[in-house]
Amino acid sequence: MPELLLVSTTQGLDVRDLVRALERQAPEGVTVRSAPGLLTPVRDGDGLVRDAARRRGATVVVVAPGGADVANHALLTVEGARSVGLPVAAVVVAGPGGADQRAVLREHAGAAAVVDLPDPQTPSSTVAGWPLSEWAVAEPAPVGAAPGEVALAPYSAWELRPVPDPRAAGRGAIDPVLAEIVAAEGPILASRAYGLYNKASGGKKLTSALETAAAVPTTVTSFFEVPTANDTLMVAVSPERKVMSLRCSAAKPSLETLTV
Repeated sequence: MPELLLVSTTQGLDVRDLVRALERQAPEGVTVRSAPGLLTPVRDGDGLVRDAARRRGATVVVVAPGGADVANHALLTVEGARSVGLPVAAVVVAGPGGADQRAVLREHAGAAAVVDLPDPQTPSSTVAGWPLSEWAVAEPAPVGAAPGEVALAPYSAWELRPVPDPRAAGRGAIDPVLAEIVAAEGPILASRAYGLYNKASGGKKLTSALETAAAVPTTVTSFFEVPTANDTLMVAVSPERKVMSLRCSAAKPSLETLTV
């Protein structure tokens, strides 16, 4: 499910009214959350907001109060999100101040939109003009490549953790973990997803036990899909993703844009 995560650059910024306004305006199926920073602990669990956002596949919207340091604070958060593969859809400058820094923000925010929120306490009319449908499916920023090289989106790996033994656990225990792996790395080859689960469970060799207990090609679960064409797992009802296919020939290499 697409998610917009509002990340404040300071804990003193109250974004509750903005969250409610976005929830009213967001397309159906889009979740809106907020956090007081990427490196703050999650409220109801272990780890950091950044790591939880990666597992959920969230899209970041940076919210920075207008002021003398707005560009510095906002761009630090943008870079922090992109460094771990989180897409950044927009930078919202909340309140007055920092007008002289808008050009710097727009120059260095990359593909992220830079928008103003004049009054954070009454955001509804302003939010109505924001392209939330586009923000919800923003893609990670490509890592810069040298001339002649292909720029790739940052790789986000699933972090190993203890999981149930697939030889004893049923699909009810295995499927949510596979869904977590797919959300972090998907689209992903089924063999890699099964291999990661097996490694996390302490297994030494991947056998058919995990595949039989979890999913097989042509299966569609509430968690993920397994297309028959390429044995690739992806989150169910994922937005379309553009990927680059590098074709090499004796004449010259060429890039081809594919949608999956």
